[in-house]
Amino acid sequence: MAAPQPASDFLLSIHDLKRQPGEMMEIRRSFANPERIGIDVIAIEAQADFQIKGRVESVSTGVLTTCDISSSAVGECVRCLDPITFPVDVQIQELYFYESPSDWDDDDDPPPLITEERIDLLPTIRDAVILELPLAPHCSDDCLGLCPECGEKIGENPQGHNHQKIDPRWAKLREVPGLE
Repeated sequence: MAAPQPASDFLLSIHDLKRQPGEMMEIRRSFANPERIGIDVIAIEAQADFQIKGRVESVSTGVLTTCDISSSAVGECVRCLDPITFPVDVQIQELYFYESPSDWDDDDDPPPLITEERIDLLPTIRDAVILELPLAPHCSDDCLGLCPECGEKIGENPQGHNHQKIDPRWAKLREVPGLE
C-alpha cells in the first residue's frame, strides 16, 4: 500500500534553513484547507480558512517546529442536531529528524522525518486538531436535546414537554363512556 500523499499547503520547504543549531525561519501561511480534518460530528471542512503562524528552528538532529494553528470547525450538536461552529486554536511543537534515530524503539510510530528538504506539518496538525475538538459537541450547556418520542426540540416548548403514556393493558378503558 502506498503512503498517502501530503497536502501541498502543509508541506514546508526548509531548503533555505542552515543546518546550524540556533538558525530560525518564520512561518506565516493562510490558505483554504485542502482536506477535512476532524471526526464525524465536527471537523474543519475542506476549503475552510486555515492559518499557520510560527517558526522552524535548526537543532543538531533536525528541525524543531513550533506553530499556532487557527481555523473554525463546523458540525452539529449531539443533543439537538443544530449546526454549530467551534473555533480551533491549537499550538503544535514537533521535532523532525534528518534521519531516524538509532535508539528509536521499533514498537513506536516512526519519527517524523525531513524528506527532500521538506517537512509535512499535516500529521502533527491533524493529531492536535482532533485532540482539541469535542467528542460530543453541544450548541450550549443547557441544551435539552430532542424528545425521544416525537423528535421535537424540548427547549422550544416553554410550558414543558410530555406525552401521555397509557399502559396498553388499560387502553380499552378509554373507550368506555364516562371514564376519562
